[in-house]
Parts: sequence; structure tokens; C-alpha cells
Amino acid sequence: MRPDMVLTSAALTAPQISARPLATDQTLVRSWWLLALLALGVSTLCAVLLVVARTPFLGFGAEMFRTALVLHVDFAVVVWFLAVAAGVWLYAIPVTCCQLARLARAGVWLAASGMLAMLLAPIDSVAAPILANYVPVLDSTLFYLGLALFLGGIGLAGLASLATLASNGLTMAEDETFGDWRWAVATAIMAFWAAIAVFMLALQTNGEGASLDSRLWGGGHVLQIVHTLMLMAAWLYLGRRALVLSGLRRGLLLLLLASELLAVLIDLLIVILHPVDSLAYRQGFTEVMRWATWPAPVVLGAYLVFGHLRLARARRLSADEYCLLASVALFVLGCLVGAAIRAETTVVPAHYHGTVGAVTLAYMLWARRGLRRLKVAPRGSLWWAAQPWVYGAGITLMVLGLTWAGQFGVPRKAPHVDTVIADGAHHLAMGLAGTGGLLATAGAAVFVLGWLRCLWLKRRS
Repeated sequence: MRPDMVLTSAALTAPQISARPLATDQTLVRSWWLLALLALGVSTLCAVLLVVARTPFLGFGAEMFRTALVLHVDFAVVVWFLAVAAGVWLYAIPVTCCQLARLARAGVWLAASGMLAMLLAPIDSVAAPILANYVPVLDSTLFYLGLALFLGGIGLAGLASLATLASNGLTMAEDETFGDWRWAVATAIMAFWAAIAVFMLALQTNGEGASLDSRLWGGGHVLQIVHTLMLMAAWLYLGRRALVLSGLRRGLLLLLLASELLAVLIDLLIVILHPVDSLAYRQGFTEVMRWATWPAPVVLGAYLVFGHLRLARARRLSADEYCLLASVALFVLGCLVGAAIRAETTVVPAHYHGTVGAVTLAYMLWARRGLRRLKVAPRGSLWWAAQPWVYGAGITLMVLGLTWAGQFGVPRKAPHVDTVIADGAHHLAMGLAGTGGLLATAGAAVFVLGWLRCLWLKRRS
């Protein structure tokens, strides 16, 4: 085996530019992460309403449930994920041109304006919730405008990073020599722009019988690939010591990333070749997700597990390393539950809460490492030390509870008051899901409050 074909701590795969990112880049990164934290906070508050609504004997009306569900999904899976991604893009590929820096800064303001508009939309009493898959919306001009502004802001951040990459190549931070995770980041940016293209093509294509759900279906699928690639980037960054020991070859890594890009290209062909209101259009995206999007992260996760097993022989694994393995386990659990989907029951949210929880847990670990690098991480706090464990355990219980409830035919996207099943085991299953949801919500709340407190202390110092 050639030594340059295995990922090592000295492996570089791209040309280097200035080793010191501009100060404005770090400000941009912090701005995006602040927006991400605010989004996670909003999503957490909405999650409290959803958990209460789905818990037996605590539920409330369906209309409030559906409005809270729209905001929870959008702020958790769209805004939180993409705001984190934008910050990581600008950290991985620092903007070194003043014009591009202004473009990225405009993206922050666009995204912030969009988030505010989305939050204000529920004030309009006629803004009915439309529970579309992947990107549910409130039927309000203000909400549509806010979502468009937010995605536009993310696009500007990605454009600034891609333009920097095209002119200078991938840059390395001073204290890092393992840069392969940046290839995953660059691939995710390209996938994001492909998602925007799919959204625009589907919204502009004629199709009298096409629902809004159908028009958002394709772009939503491509966004899941963006999140998958960012999850792989987080695993590559956080688990680089274990991956060095795992024997992962760079050629295999690039092949895994290429497989995700191939899935994106197939999705683009589907939206070009098939009418939005056709069965082939809807099934095409489903088949791509079923067969083409999960193998890459599962293979990378297997290398992470193997590398940590070898690392454990040399020393005791840290709490963060165990939590990183928990992220891998959650993703695999979500995929296994997804394979069991047979109807529109709570098995569906069980599936995506597993995969989404894996991404969120990885992002939380990434952020916690950032606080340690800034030397502002809480010390001696039991709550902060337990936070990722509480979140991970809560998500796991919720996935198991929702999967169990799905076996009784409990419908998804419905509060407890709309469920007519009176079986005792059903109540136990939904109670388990509710308990897990409360734990996960508590873990997310501790994360948001802890991070905001640390940022405040850093600013004062």
C-alpha cells in the first residue's frame, strides 16, 4: 500500500493559500452560528408544544399543533442545519477577497431578515399550515418571502466560498494538517445550489395537478443530501484521529463523496425529464434516496467505529468520542427504521428524527469543540457535561417510541387528540416518545443557553 494513499495526519489534498483567515471571516462564521443557535432555540420551543400535543392526556388543538410543526421542522431541519453549514463553509474556505466578504456579509443579513419574516408569519390568522414533506410552510406571502430570503442568504455564503475555492483552492488553518473534510464541505455547497435549481425548476414548471408538496418534494430530497454531506464533513473533522488509524484511503473517501454528487445529478435529471405532477417524478426522488444517499455515510461511519476501536486499545476514549459514535449509531438507527416504513404512520418521523438527530448531535459536538478552542467552554458544569448524552438519549427514546406507536397505525402529523386508538400499549409507546422528546428538548435548550452564555462572556472579555 502506497503511504500517500492512506489518510494520515499529514495528508493534504488541495493547494494551500493564506494560512491565516481574515478577521472578517471569523466574524462571519460567528454571525452564522449565532443565527443557527437562535434557530435551534425557536425549534426547541416549538418542540415543547409538539411533545405536549402528542403526549396522552396533555394534548391540545390540531391547528396550533400544525403551525408549531411547520415552524419546528423548518427551523430545525432547514434554518438550523443550513445556518451551521454556511458558517462551516466560510470557516473551511475563508473568503480572502473584500468583494466576496461583502457578499457573504449580505448573506447573513438576508438570512436574518428571512428568519424574522418566518417567525412573524403566524401572526396572520389566515396563514394556514401546509404540511408538505421536507419543507412545510405557512400559506402566507410573508412566510414565503422569509423562506426565499433565508435560502438566498445561504446561497450568497455558498457562492462566496465557491468563488474563493475556484480562485485559490482549499485553505488550511494554522493548527490543522488534516484537510480532507473540506472536500465534503465543497461538495455540500455544490449540492445546495443543485437543490435551489431543483426548487426553481419544480416551481416554474407547468403542472396543473401538482400540489405544493410535489413542487417542494424534489428540492427537499436534494437538501437531505446537503445535510448528509455536512454530516460526513463533521465526522471527518471530529473523528480524524480515529480515521488515521482506520486505514481509510483518500481514493475511497473521494468515491463516497462522488456517489453523493451522482445522486444529486440524477435528481436534477428527474426534475428536467419528468412532469412535477407525474408518478415517475415522485418515485424517482424516492428511489434515489432509498438506494443512493445512505451508503456513503454508513461506510464512513463503519471506518469511524473501526478507528475508535483501535484507538481504544491505546487509550481511554473521551466523552466527545463516545458521543461521536452515538451520532453514527443514531444515523444507522434512522436508516434501519426508514427501511421499515410501510405507511404514513409515526414510523416516518421516527426515521427522520434518527437521521436528523445524528446531524444535530454532530453539530453540537463541533460547536462544543469550538468553545474549547476559544477557551470559553464551561468548566465543572454537570449540565454542560451531560448535555450531549441527554440529547442523544432523548432522541433515541423518541425514535423507539414513535416506531413502536407506528405499529399500531398511529398517523403522523397529528396530535394525540386526533388519534382514536385507545390501546394501552399505544399510550405507553407515545408516552415513551414524549419522554424522549422532553429529554431531547432539554438537551437542546442547555446547548443553546450554554453557547449563548459563553459567547456573551467572550464578548465581555
